[in-house]
Amino acid sequence: MKRRIVLPEVEEVKLPVLFSMRPGMYLLILYTLFIAAAIFCIAFLPGILKGGRYVTFPAPLSESGIVLDGTYLGSADNQYFIESGSHEVTYMKGGVPYASSLVEVDHPVFLTWLFHRTKTADSPVLSMSAEQKREVIRYDLEQIQTAGAILNYDAVTRYEGVYTNLITDLIAMDVPDETFAEVLELALLYCTNETMLADAQEALQKFQVSQTPFLKELLAAAHSIVENTPDKAGLPGEIIALQKEARNLKAGDLELTGYLYPHARFVMGGTVDLAYPAVNEAGVEVTTPAFVLASHEVSQYQWALFIQENPMWEKANLAALQAQGLVDEAYLAGLSPSTVFITNRPIHNISYYAAQAFCDWLSKKTGKTVFIPSESMWTAAALSHSNLAFAASLSPIPTQLEEPVSLLGGVWELTSTTHIPLARITDYQKAHALHQRFGLPIQPIVKGGSYLNDAKTISSNTVGVVDPDACGDFIGFRVAWYE
Repeated sequence: MKRRIVLPEVEEVKLPVLFSMRPGMYLLILYTLFIAAAIFCIAFLPGILKGGRYVTFPAPLSESGIVLDGTYLGSADNQYFIESGSHEVTYMKGGVPYASSLVEVDHPVFLTWLFHRTKTADSPVLSMSAEQKREVIRYDLEQIQTAGAILNYDAVTRYEGVYTNLITDLIAMDVPDETFAEVLELALLYCTNETMLADAQEALQKFQVSQTPFLKELLAAAHSIVENTPDKAGLPGEIIALQKEARNLKAGDLELTGYLYPHARFVMGGTVDLAYPAVNEAGVEVTTPAFVLASHEVSQYQWALFIQENPMWEKANLAALQAQGLVDEAYLAGLSPSTVFITNRPIHNISYYAAQAFCDWLSKKTGKTVFIPSESMWTAAALSHSNLAFAASLSPIPTQLEEPVSLLGGVWELTSTTHIPLARITDYQKAHALHQRFGLPIQPIVKGGSYLNDAKTISSNTVGVVDPDACGDFIGFRVAWYE
């Protein structure tokens, strides 16, 4: 028989009670609270702390910028997170505020970090002044002008649809038909490559733009040029005979000699292959008023006299001049113009803007209209020259001829004519009038070559182009004036 084991008596175990609840209950409550807090922190708290939506701002004009409550956000093509509340939105293009509106953004809170809440703002109603429209058109044309300076686009050099942008804006702004046609005419004069041509053709077709006969002719000409159609463009240039008269212009220590050329009508340029950029030298009929052209390029001594009365143009102020966009870093590089040492060597390493300032100063001193000659004025003097010799140095060679010297060679000479790539195959005068009307930046044409060029490659038809703030080692100018 098994022996019975008697266990000792022990005290009964009692679980602690908290708030009249057993441990299982209050642990359940704690776990529940923890899970609820976690859900709140994960799903709701981020939205509460940073409430808002990702807003898209459809703009009526292309390439628009967005300013929200006075702070620039970026391009209207992008989406931006906007905090909850009422916000003022300003639409910009080319620095011009052209429309504004209010956008209301609510405050979604649930899982906003995981699921982005989006909103599309209402497109603003356009109510633009004539000046605002003009500035937007000018900006679009500047983009086309810049695009035309590049002859080939590829994966590295990317192309924006400049013609599509232009036509989009013209339609959105409800531009009158006459202005619409003139803007397109000027824009197509900068079409210099196949990419731009394709964009122009697609945009005209997409928006079903009615084309005037002149616009059709211009588009066909642009197509022939960028496709290098084997043909000839322009009229044959001709030597003209003009009776010149000697003239003087004196202002203190500065004295200029020049020759008076009468009113003339002639063909500038010659017959060239119908291909860009050769078309820049194509023959075109032009008219010049009576004018006086200086016999010599502006000298370093004459520039020193200018600086003496206009100290802002001293080389020491290079940083300030650069900040204003008047010159580049090469202004007067290697030169020290002096009023003590008189020299007739031409001034160079000066910009178009600097040359303009010189002409303005001389106009005030003499009471006559002094200016940088146009390309046609310079060409009239060159074509009527009896012995157009090439100057192979920077020192003008004395001559017995009563005619301007160093028209070829010496330094490239600035003109007041802007470069419009296809101007010579259409209405030359109208092209430049449109350029001036719409206020595009000037890209000055330079003529005559420099003493370092091959004399065999330089003629009165040779055309070069510079930026208006560029200061080239071999770029100078001569002045002209009206009697």
